[in-house]
Amino acid sequence: MACGPLHGVKVIECAHMLSGPYCCQILGDLGAEVIKVESTGAGDRTRGLHPFSDPGGVSYGFLSRNRNKRSVCVDLASEEGREVMYRLVRDADVLVHNLRRTTMASLKLAYSDLKAVNPRLVYASISGFGEKGPYKDLPGEDMQAQAMSGILSIIGYPDQSSTPVGTQLGDATTGIVSALGVVSALYARDRTGQGQEVTNSLLASLMAIQPAALSYYLASGQVQPKMGSSGSPTLPVPYGIWTAGDGKEMAVSSYRDWPKFCRCIGAPDLADDPRFDTYENRQANREELVGIVQEALSRRDRDAWISLLRAQDQWVVPVRDYEDIFSDTDSWDNGLVAEMEHPLAGRVRTFGGPLGFSETPEPPAKYPPILGEDTRRVLVEAGYSDDEIDGLLRKGAVK
Repeated sequence: MACGPLHGVKVIECAHMLSGPYCCQILGDLGAEVIKVESTGAGDRTRGLHPFSDPGGVSYGFLSRNRNKRSVCVDLASEEGREVMYRLVRDADVLVHNLRRTTMASLKLAYSDLKAVNPRLVYASISGFGEKGPYKDLPGEDMQAQAMSGILSIIGYPDQSSTPVGTQLGDATTGIVSALGVVSALYARDRTGQGQEVTNSLLASLMAIQPAALSYYLASGQVQPKMGSSGSPTLPVPYGIWTAGDGKEMAVSSYRDWPKFCRCIGAPDLADDPRFDTYENRQANREELVGIVQEALSRRDRDAWISLLRAQDQWVVPVRDYEDIFSDTDSWDNGLVAEMEHPLAGRVRTFGGPLGFSETPEPPAKYPPILGEDTRRVLVEAGYSDDEIDGLLRKGAVK
């Protein structure tokens, strides 16, 4: 049976919304046992976010980032609830949180507190803007981090307002990078025997996916402008997004053999035109050249262009929306869709994960848990008797 490369690793998730839960979902996909600790009220706030499944009324947002976990409801503000956490941490390998550092400290769940309970613990802290500096106490939210990261300054058109990325790029990237930090710390622990704190932030993760643009500024002092559909200030036409005659878009990345591209689009004279015959000239006259190439590409439908250009070894793909993606076969062929049977929502499909392992394949996907459905079972495994659990339930320390 498939167990995954992290089989045997126990993770305590003390996180909500997206970055922390997505990090732990990745660890769970890789075979780790993930115990999601939620409040005794409504649980993870994502459970209440629209839209909801029909049937079942389950948040699609929650479904997207919480598979392969068990749910335990604990009142972390109570002494009894804190003791439950300490018991869970005692034999855990990892704890992941994206609460404010001050909140974790007030709950006596800071790294210094839990290191005393389990020196081998890998403690992953996710913040909005880092643990130090003037913005360390700002709330961590995706669009806020996008705005602060510089990424919005290079997306869109120079004469238009900045446009946020249309999905929670910062949260998702932070989850991925934090999972990398966790497995790195686990590897280090195998050699040293010691756990450690791993820190990451939405801001740092969004900056991490811009190495070329940020490093260019640090080296040159020049700010990269917004380039619209051209995409890059350094790569020349025809690099960019183009609209074909049927109104559909395609992405062209062929720029190394300019004369060959000109022949492909039926405009061989462009290659020798003194306005466009060198890289420098194409860059200097980019706006004029974009208009000429766009006019040429308007003479055929997109699929016809793709067939023609690919036949000449040009790099071109369609611009797809989500319906296009899942109507095609490649996502299914490569196992990028996770399918589960949820007790409330019925058959559920979510994005799976990008990794594949030849010798330690990932386990089958388990549906995101119902709030508190595993509380008793997990507490029994932690050493509580049935009478003790009943007492905790009566006091409201767990649910």
